[in-house]
Amino acid sequence: MSSKKSNIELFHNKSRRRLQIVRIARFITQLAFLFIANYGLSLAFPLPVIGLSYPWTSFPSVIDMLQAMIILLIPPLLPFASLVFFNVLLGRWFCGWICPFGFAQDIAAYLFNGKRFISSKTDRTLKNLKYVIMIIVLITALAFSSLTLTGSLDAFEQSYGRGIAIMPYTSFAPDATLFGTIPLLFRLGILPTFDKLLSSINAALFVRYFILVVILVLSARITRFWCRYACPMGGLNAIFASKSILGIYRNIGKCDECGMCNKVCPVQIDVANAKIGRIDSKECIMCFECVAACHTDAIKIAVKKR
Repeated sequence: MSSKKSNIELFHNKSRRRLQIVRIARFITQLAFLFIANYGLSLAFPLPVIGLSYPWTSFPSVIDMLQAMIILLIPPLLPFASLVFFNVLLGRWFCGWICPFGFAQDIAAYLFNGKRFISSKTDRTLKNLKYVIMIIVLITALAFSSLTLTGSLDAFEQSYGRGIAIMPYTSFAPDATLFGTIPLLFRLGILPTFDKLLSSINAALFVRYFILVVILVLSARITRFWCRYACPMGGLNAIFASKSILGIYRNIGKCDECGMCNKVCPVQIDVANAKIGRIDSKECIMCFECVAACHTDAIKIAVKKR
C-alpha cells in the first residue's frame, strides 16, 4: 500500500516539475517575442494576435491589417490567409505563447493571484461577448470604408488623426494603449512626471487609459479575462481554431479523474470531460499546462484524429 502511495506521489511530483517547466518556457517565449516585435524584425505575415500596435510595433497583427485594408478598399487577402493558416495548423497557440497582451494578463494574474474559475453559467455567457465585439469591429471598418468611397477619408484624418481613420478599433484597444500609446508618450517626454501626465490627457486618452485599467484589473482578478471574454482577435481565432490540425486529446482509459487538468487551465475549459477526447479547441490557447499537469499522461498533444 505504501509502495503504491509513494509511486502516486512520485508521478505527481514529476507532473508538477513538468508544469513549472512549461510555465517557464511560456514566460521566456512571451518575453522574447515582446522584444523581437519591438526591435528585432518586421515579419512578412501579419500574426493572429493582438499586437503591440501602430506606431510602436515592428510587426502588424491581423486585426490591425484587416481594419486598414477594409477601410482603404484593399482586399484583405494576406491577413485573412494568415488567420486561417496559423489557426487551422496550430490552433490558438499564438494566444498562449506569443500574444503580448496575453503576456501582460499573465503577469497581472500572477502578481495579484487571479482566479481561474468563475460561475460556469457566467463563463459560458461572457464567452459570447468576444464575438459581439469582433462583429462590431468589422462592421465599424466596413462603415469607415465609405469615407474612402466618398473621398472624404483625408478630411476625416485631418480632423481626428490617421490612426482612428484607418484603425478605429486599435485607437482604443487596451493592448495598443499599453504597448503603443504609453511608450510613445514616454518617448516624447510626456509621462515621466505626474503634472505632465495630467496635462497630456484629453478625452480620447482618458477613454483609452480607462479601458486599459479596467481590463488589467479584471485580468488580475480573473486569468486571461480579455482573451476569454472580450478580445475580437480571440473571436476570429476561435472560428478557425475549432478545426485545427494540432490539438490536445484526453485518453479516457488512462485518466484517473483527479481533476488537476481543470484546475490548471487558465481559460476554464472542462478538460476532464472533453467530448470524444478532444479539448475545446475554440477556447483552448494551447498553453499545454493540462498536458504537463497530468500525472497519468492521459492528455497528449496530437495531430487531428480522423
